[in-house]
Amino acid sequence: MSKEVIIVGGGIIGLCSAYYLQQSGHQVTIIDQSNMDAGASYVNAGYLSPSHIIPLSAPGVMKKGLRWMFNPSSPLYIKPRLDKNFLNWVWAFNKSCNPRHVQKAAPIIRDICLKSQDLYRDILKEEGFKSQYEEKGLMMICKTQKALDTEIRTAKLAGELDLETKVLDSKGIEAIEPDVKIDALGAVFYKCDHHTTPGEFMEELKQKLLENGVKILKNEKVLDLEISGKKVKKVFTDKSSYPLDHLVSAKGAWTGE
Repeated sequence: MSKEVIIVGGGIIGLCSAYYLQQSGHQVTIIDQSNMDAGASYVNAGYLSPSHIIPLSAPGVMKKGLRWMFNPSSPLYIKPRLDKNFLNWVWAFNKSCNPRHVQKAAPIIRDICLKSQDLYRDILKEEGFKSQYEEKGLMMICKTQKALDTEIRTAKLAGELDLETKVLDSKGIEAIEPDVKIDALGAVFYKCDHHTTPGEFMEELKQKLLENGVKILKNEKVLDLEISGKKVKKVFTDKSSYPLDHLVSAKGAWTGE
């Protein structure tokens, strides 16, 4: 039976959710507070990387995190503050930074990435999209022995999870990239990794959704929800209100609101 589904958030998760929900016969509306032409879903590196199997909450991250916390340009910047919820989160995150958590999370992260690769290729083939998709792998290049040793440990775990990896010396790097002079001690080559062009894919997917009858409401911000029991019945925005059967929240960084 067809349902009225509203998706809050028009990034890659929102658009792909709309694609499969519409294919399943549902009436789908996407609501996004932006113009849906910028942001992380459009300008990320486009990697589909099963090799990135180590979760953020890994051993040693808290020590690095304390340094990163005071550097807004760090890989993980969290604004320090005396807030009960924040401190509870830090405590729980720290408890997860252990080898047992890595061993448990790694195969799940791998499976999500491999499934994502399959689904991207399915959509590209089914719809005839022209956005780039390449399966030529990824090199993690290291300038120091310490960095290389760390990456080799990751490669060992990846190999145990049936992902194709290869440790390279400087000559091995040159064999793969003969036209680029790379100052490095060595690298790990992850043949399992793919990459695409996110901006192109997003534009093609938006156009296909519109052609298939999906409504896309841009520059419209969700302000409130009407909830009855445990079900969301209506979405209120700064422009209108919309009844629904099901809600998909794909707001990314704005989920907390």
